[in-house]
Amino acid sequence: MAELVYLNGWIGSFEDAYISVNDRGYNFGDGVYEVVMAYDGVMFALDDHLKRLAASAAAVEMDLPWDLQQLKSIAEDVLVKSSIKRAMIYIQVTRGTAPRNHFFEPDIRPNLLVTVRYAPETDPAMYREGVKVITHPDFRWQMCHVKTISLQANIMAKNRARRAGVAEVVFVLPDGTVTECGSSNIFIYQDGVLKTHPANNKILAGVTRQYVLQVAGSLGLDIKEEPFNVSELFKANEVFYTNTVIEVMPVVNVDGHVIGNGKPGPVTTQLHQGFITLRESLK
Repeated sequence: MAELVYLNGWIGSFEDAYISVNDRGYNFGDGVYEVVMAYDGVMFALDDHLKRLAASAAAVEMDLPWDLQQLKSIAEDVLVKSSIKRAMIYIQVTRGTAPRNHFFEPDIRPNLLVTVRYAPETDPAMYREGVKVITHPDFRWQMCHVKTISLQANIMAKNRARRAGVAEVVFVLPDGTVTECGSSNIFIYQDGVLKTHPANNKILAGVTRQYVLQVAGSLGLDIKEEPFNVSELFKANEVFYTNTVIEVMPVVNVDGHVIGNGKPGPVTTQLHQGFITLRESLK
């Protein structure tokens, strides 16, 4: 088993992989990406991730020279060659390689990068005990629905969270509206209602978010995809966030405010178990 890199048709090790300093991803952050988890050697929701990759590319006016089936075949081939069963697959497309210039030529060919690594392990205690988070002003651009590699604001905010000794950062708009986290979507459960921000330009609507909402619907929960504010966040019975690698993470403290009884809530636990069951059924 080995971690592998695919770069424009070349496959090899991370140590042997190189790309030009004129790559627009390096110079401008001009690219889009997806992260996919593989369980037992099978990628979960790959089609959903690739559809979102294509949508992100279209949103930044990047023409992909591959169709989704070709991208799927490439990703599956690299995963098989790696022989890693529980893997994190990173798929990145930058606009291409050209001398540094804000303008780009219409015929520039994108660079395709696919990497397969061992998936990071999450401490089981985090799920049993829940985690702490902090809020932070949402100072990102107005196209958060595009999964772009330009992540400077997210990097700054998440590192502030790490320095504060907490697991994640929650973005809040000037009017107090909670949008999402540094690299995940956030949910609250209060008085029998599950809320999360609507899928518009203020958030990146996660693939895991999509499936958790599906599970919530199957459980008969009252779901509202609508904005909520910091006050609602603090007063919620349960809070959790979702992303591809973490899946469903219970939050027990926000900015020092204890959530519920300070322990992961039953609805959060039920949703995570339901997600795992659904994930396994789709292999």
